[in-house]
Amino acid sequence: MRKVLAILLPAMLFLSACGGASTPADFEDGKSAGAAETLESVEVTDAGTDTAPEVEFDAPLEITEQGVRTVTEGDGDVIEVGQNINVHVVSLNPEDGSPIQDSYAAGTPQTLPVDDQLKEVYPPLYEVLVGSKVGSQIAFAIPADPEQPQSQNTLLVLKVLSAESPAKKLSSEEVAELEEAGQLPTVTLDDEGVPSIEFPENEAPSDLVVKVIEEGTGEEVTEADTIAANYTGWSWQGEQFDSSFERGEPSEFPLSGVIPGWTQGLSGLKVGAKVLLVIPSEMAYGDAPAQGQPAGPLAFYVEIVEKVPQN
Repeated sequence: MRKVLAILLPAMLFLSACGGASTPADFEDGKSAGAAETLESVEVTDAGTDTAPEVEFDAPLEITEQGVRTVTEGDGDVIEVGQNINVHVVSLNPEDGSPIQDSYAAGTPQTLPVDDQLKEVYPPLYEVLVGSKVGSQIAFAIPADPEQPQSQNTLLVLKVLSAESPAKKLSSEEVAELEEAGQLPTVTLDDEGVPSIEFPENEAPSDLVVKVIEEGTGEEVTEADTIAANYTGWSWQGEQFDSSFERGEPSEFPLSGVIPGWTQGLSGLKVGAKVLLVIPSEMAYGDAPAQGQPAGPLAFYVEIVEKVPQN
């Protein structure tokens, strides 16, 4: 049930948090922030959503601090604070324009939260993204981190493919409406308490569903707790991928160390509770998870057996 957290720019591209924001430069093309004058010569020729763009600039680029420039403005929805944006990214060596990494080639757009963490670590990028439009091509200059020997100056070009508000936990009233409309899975327990499930024909809900099948009577659990639970998990296509019932004993895990759908879905419940969790992809393992993890929206039947005492 553990999820290995991976954020696009730290893992693939975030090479430094050096360089403060300087006075924004003015460009006719769109927004800019930080040392954007470094990027004045950057030109991007779009090649669609599946092929990396052609990027040209006067090499070498002298990158000493962060700078961001909207090279071409999109015509889609405006990006808002708190949204998750899906982007394709090309990273280039600013000395000669040679490619470093390319998410187009992998065929997997990356998700980047436009949140306080981005604002703190990369303020120019945050400043430019907020208020920009989907479809924009954005150049981002990142200086090397002197404390990281493997770090190097990098030029990124991000294409914003979409912007969406993050999934939320539905209220009990909203869950009841989905159940009444027949849009939630139905869980059945056999004589030994082992669950099976039947899925509706509709698509999975886009938000987190917590359907309490039986209220607990024990202690309330919080995100800081470690719990023992029995559970079975299925993909939305109905394929079972994990079950503690088959192993014959509950599993223990800290609620702070599992997928967000479990953390948010189980926190606040009481020991003894039996629940159905329907978890959207972004609160589970994603649409392109690591090998061995289930993709897409998931459903879980969970019984909270106990709160595990901490030493």
